[in-house]
Amino acid sequence: MVLWPQLWRRVKQLQLRNVPGPASLSIWSGVAKKMHGPFSIPFREQTLTSYRGAIRLPGFLGEVELAVSDPMALATIFGKYRDAFDLPAWRIHTGSTVFGPGLTAVTGREHSEQRKQLSPVFSVRYIRDMIPTFNRVGQELVDVLRYQVAAPRSEVEIAESLSRFSLECVGRAALGYSFGPLEKHGTDYSRALKEFGPTVVQLHTWRPLLPFLKRFFPRKWLRYGAEVIPYAPLQRMRSISDSVNATARQILQQKKDMLRQADKATVQELGEGQDVISILMQHNAKSPGDISSFSEEDLVGQMSLLLLQATDTTSTTLVRIVHQLALHPAAQARLRQELTEATAGVGRALRDLDFEAYAGLPYMGAVIRETVRMYPGFYMTSRVAEQDTVLPLSSPVQGMDGRPLHELVVPAGTTVWLNIFGVNRDPTIWGSDASQWKPERWLEPLPDSVVEAHVPSVFAHTYVSYSYID
Repeated sequence: MVLWPQLWRRVKQLQLRNVPGPASLSIWSGVAKKMHGPFSIPFREQTLTSYRGAIRLPGFLGEVELAVSDPMALATIFGKYRDAFDLPAWRIHTGSTVFGPGLTAVTGREHSEQRKQLSPVFSVRYIRDMIPTFNRVGQELVDVLRYQVAAPRSEVEIAESLSRFSLECVGRAALGYSFGPLEKHGTDYSRALKEFGPTVVQLHTWRPLLPFLKRFFPRKWLRYGAEVIPYAPLQRMRSISDSVNATARQILQQKKDMLRQADKATVQELGEGQDVISILMQHNAKSPGDISSFSEEDLVGQMSLLLLQATDTTSTTLVRIVHQLALHPAAQARLRQELTEATAGVGRALRDLDFEAYAGLPYMGAVIRETVRMYPGFYMTSRVAEQDTVLPLSSPVQGMDGRPLHELVVPAGTTVWLNIFGVNRDPTIWGSDASQWKPERWLEPLPDSVVEAHVPSVFAHTYVSYSYID
């Protein structure tokens, strides 16, 4: 009875085997190890851009997974079948097991209520109010970097500095908490967050087993297994979970004490009392016992997931921007000129810029958009079809049998990867220069092919994702 649904789904997926894609490399894991391993980027980039619209990805024990980049298929997933594609169970259980209950670890009404409570934090108004906090941290970073390059022929580990900067920004804005001076690198918490990504990809082929294990074994048994099984990535993940959980609880307790003592000066310095945790704690005080209220376990989970997702994606994007500016001196000079005119040109410092001033820097906005297009925070993110669905294609895909495929019949239970990297580099959408970093494309009207693609996104026309648990 347990195996029958698995076998029946594989039978229904026979038609999907006609979709082009890479050959299976393993009976056990298909291409998963090659696609999601620690050194998978070259293979992943080649695979996600070598096939147009849809890609068949051999999965666990003969399972067929799809990677979709066709704009019409994506629009159907987010539109008509919005409620038919949900997060995979293994992804939900990964988040809840490592971090505790959080927004990505709940579903249904509870997920909707928690998302509703968190939504004001991601509004334009909230970001506008946080600009002074970000500016203060930015000035601290400038001071640290100036000190580090004071000596002749100095070398600076810019990725480490930007990671620390991102953690401090998110800590103050999201938690109302400071992790200390920016020159202080490598706290246990920051190391745990940094190690999570490489560790979770090493465990990727085993993650589908997690829902079954949690169904039959209590959490303390699973924890004991993680301690005694001689598998380094598993033991490292247990250590990450312990470190993140302990630090989150410590931050939460300090936050409670600070708010109880009404230390107004500290509250103002660390986010002016409008950080995520303060908002959630205030909601709990107003609506105790309501389904939308957050227990201490919920708060710990939210804190850990927010820090993980926001810190890593932010620092990665900043590093990519710095790298591209180093490779393109003309773009670097143009951006510096724009910033100089916005500051020294009008008698103010960079730290004095407000939300409207930043919004009035078109070339900086173009640099950010183009970097996110070329290097999204995550190349792909997963969903599972909860029912049999049909995804139409805007352009036919040539099947393995040579005949065109105009739609994809996706059986219930099939994992569908949203191919972010592929759609952002599709030459039929972006033109022949799709694989080139060109901020200037955002300073003029975009081609009709981009506008007509209707790519769902935070940035208009550029598909981005911030779901780390993938």
